[in-house]
Amino acid sequence: MSALSLCTAAHALPAATSPLARDFAYCAGRLSAEAQHREDQSLNELKHAMQELLAAVIAPDEAAAYEELRLAGHVAQSELLALSRFSFDQGEADRATQLAQDNIRHCRAMLLGA
Repeated sequence: MSALSLCTAAHALPAATSPLARDFAYCAGRLSAEAQHREDQSLNELKHAMQELLAAVIAPDEAAAYEELRLAGHVAQSELLALSRFSFDQGEADRATQLAQDNIRHCRAMLLGA
């Protein structure tokens, strides 16, 4: 299994029951990684908006399960960003770059005005 496929396999994490909440949690993590990587405050604000959406659709006792997904999203996006920057295989680097961009585009589309 390649490193690129490992980055997408994390999306299959269990525990959370709401597909929308799973997307919010995963995107909050992805946006967090992207904001950290780029040192971009506007991405950090989008991450906070995504976390607010998540909090609005889950019960407080479900927060831990969704936190695991948020962390998985952060790790997956960080791995893609690392591959895009440091891979010796240019094709893999290009695919990682494209997937990272697609993921952030998907997350931005979930937020009005982003």
